[in-house]
Amino acid sequence: MGLDCPFICPLINGVHARPASALERVTHRFASRITIVNERTGESANAKSVLGLVGLDIRLDDHCRITVDGPDEADAAAAIIRFLDQEFPDCDEVFPLTPSAVGEIQLPPLLEHANAELLHGTSIVPGIGRGKVVRIDTLIIPEVLLQEQAGDPDAVIEQLDAGLRALDAQYDEQLAAGSGSIAASVLEAHQAIAHDPALREYLVATVRRTGGSAAAAIAAADAHFSAMLIDSGSMLLRERALDIRDVCSQLFDQVYGDGSPRERTHLTVDAICIADNLTPGGFLALDRTFLNGLVLGHSTSTSHTIVLARSFGVPTLTGVTGLGDPTLDGREVILDADLGVLVTTETPAVRRYYELEDARLAGRRERLRRTAGKPAATTDGRGVEIGANIATAAEAPLAFAAGADGIGLFRTEMLFVNRDDPPSEAEQFEDYRQAVVAASGKPVIIRMLDIGGDKPVPYLRLPKEENPFLGFRAVRMYPEFHALVRTQVRALVRASAFGQLKVMVPMISRLDEVVWVKQVIAEEQLRCASAGVAHDPAMLIGAMVEVPSMAFQLDQFCRVLDFFSIGTNDLLQYFLAVDRNSDRVAALYDPMAPAFLRLLKKIVDEIHLAGCWVGVCGELGGLASALPLLVGLGVDELSMAAPGIASAKAEVRALGWASCRKLLDQAVNCEAGSGVDHLLASFAGGQPVPLLSPDLMVFDADCTSREEAIKAIVDQLYISGRTDHPREVEAAVWQREQVYSTAFGHGFAIPHCKSDAVKANSLVILRLRQPVAWESLDGKPVSVLLLLAIRQSDEATAHLKILAALARQVMHEEFRERVEREQNPDALCAFLRESVGG
Repeated sequence: MGLDCPFICPLINGVHARPASALERVTHRFASRITIVNERTGESANAKSVLGLVGLDIRLDDHCRITVDGPDEADAAAAIIRFLDQEFPDCDEVFPLTPSAVGEIQLPPLLEHANAELLHGTSIVPGIGRGKVVRIDTLIIPEVLLQEQAGDPDAVIEQLDAGLRALDAQYDEQLAAGSGSIAASVLEAHQAIAHDPALREYLVATVRRTGGSAAAAIAAADAHFSAMLIDSGSMLLRERALDIRDVCSQLFDQVYGDGSPRERTHLTVDAICIADNLTPGGFLALDRTFLNGLVLGHSTSTSHTIVLARSFGVPTLTGVTGLGDPTLDGREVILDADLGVLVTTETPAVRRYYELEDARLAGRRERLRRTAGKPAATTDGRGVEIGANIATAAEAPLAFAAGADGIGLFRTEMLFVNRDDPPSEAEQFEDYRQAVVAASGKPVIIRMLDIGGDKPVPYLRLPKEENPFLGFRAVRMYPEFHALVRTQVRALVRASAFGQLKVMVPMISRLDEVVWVKQVIAEEQLRCASAGVAHDPAMLIGAMVEVPSMAFQLDQFCRVLDFFSIGTNDLLQYFLAVDRNSDRVAALYDPMAPAFLRLLKKIVDEIHLAGCWVGVCGELGGLASALPLLVGLGVDELSMAAPGIASAKAEVRALGWASCRKLLDQAVNCEAGSGVDHLLASFAGGQPVPLLSPDLMVFDADCTSREEAIKAIVDQLYISGRTDHPREVEAAVWQREQVYSTAFGHGFAIPHCKSDAVKANSLVILRLRQPVAWESLDGKPVSVLLLLAIRQSDEATAHLKILAALARQVMHEEFRERVEREQNPDALCAFLRESVGG
């Protein structure tokens, strides 16, 4: 007759794989025949089969019945009732994230098990690079100074004493300026080294013993004390060796002056460069043929060194601890700025992991390359130009090869830094001409000189300012350096003859500044016309919108300017009164602040009302997560670092302008940036994306373990553009996999997750070249994976319906054979749509 155990499903997400596995563990202990019925659908299944349980599509509040019939039915029914009352309601708890210590990075399982030695940091520019460690802030002194003999040892010793006194005064000045507790402790440690009598004694003894130069004595002291600390065997003392080198480097500068002939670091092999600080000029001096990554002690995401690194696609980390270990020098390392680690020891398992990472990145690049030349237009037909930010003419061909619709920002100040005198008109003209010619008729917006702030130019001898970002910089200094500005204008006017060159003026806050610049340009155009020099008399003149006051006078600016570009970096720091280079207030520098979004909307709407063109050229323009809001603003152009162009164009083509505009309207009414972040995380704009597509089918995957197979199938989501955060998706898959096996038997596994790191609900198929071991319910290895990735913010039962359909189908041999053997991705895609929907 049998016994019945009726129940109502209490699970918000229904009976998916986890509660099904829990029930199966109870029922399989008994010999009786146990059947479960979903009374809503009338379907029944073997309660000892996880696939059967999942395939019933049991949802919240469904009335169900479990029937037990057999020799131990009484014991079985009692165990099932106890399970339904005590354990079943808790089977749907949200998966907790694995707890991590503050600042700790959650490693993917494949890398975690690779026994890699890692140094952790903060990713500033994503990417993966390999090479030998090269320190570019180590003391390097020209051989000519090392070999120089002192005529008078007492004079050399006085040189060194004067340098030590000047260095001490420099430390006092830096400490008085206030640099935060951490920076202050470093400065105090360096000052203590400079005060140490042992340092002076060694310098003096070296001069008297060798009769050499001050430079030779400094180099000898650096080598002596660094070696002493390195040989101590203490990791802490080893790291102090870097402090010795820093003090000796600064002493050299004090003795020989700021214009001293210090040698630059010459890269001759693939390198990961380490520096405490690196100026924009120092970055540009590095041979980028060999520069595969940067590790900086101190830098912010908007410093101009970082802006350059992003423009050239150089992976960059900051805040990495343990860099003082001199045994790193010359070592082969892997800089993973996607994950935020520096891998200092390469094992075979580490090598294999990064081979898979290379395949992931190459797959995405190839997909984007095929569509990079297509226009960026939303699904409802609104076009957006995607331009490139560059700092040298050499970058222009690379930008256009990446799919740029134009140059949205050419930062000319990089021509003026890291040199002893300004560039000539001929040198500037050639640089501008090359960029315009490379554009082949596409627009090139060239920003006039923007120096001051964090871009000082020593040969101009600008006075030191307490707050240079609010001081004498950019257009404000043009009248005083009239000849310098006029030289640049002449070069720009002449280069305009070669294409669509547009001139943009930085840091405008008053109308009379625009009038002054336009007058200089008009005079130089007239001079060219009189001399018969080719130029474009209709060259457009625009301005950066980066001073907030400009936003309240746009009607008047629109009458005298042709176009505008919003420089979000400075506009944000001025508007929110936040120093964008200060770690202590970094959390306040939030481009998602609703007040800032309202300001941007006001600027764009008013410029368009006047019939003018407006773009965005600040770092916000290249922020992938902000793209829907920027499209919603209706800007005419987004300009960014070249590596992000193809991806941005693809993202725009997947968005709907109307849905982006609605999102913007919601965002400006949020109370805080966190609310905007939440809106963006749950946003899915544009046309519906199908669950299945041929680019989600992978045949003959070369994986040797369950970990590799899960990584490979998640990586296909990244390659196809359905996630920008594959590690988050992989972590979500493993959160389930570590609780119960998703290998339900017959050589099939159905890993699944719910995560808003997925842009659209997706079903990925991965067929393996060789089966891999898995904790399968039937003990068999797995040869086919079906990954179901569902957005967390979607309807709660969406994944359950598809999972149930997959589970039912996998039970049928005909379905399994077709999935295992079909060689045509389109045909397999059509078959799966017919079988499970989507």
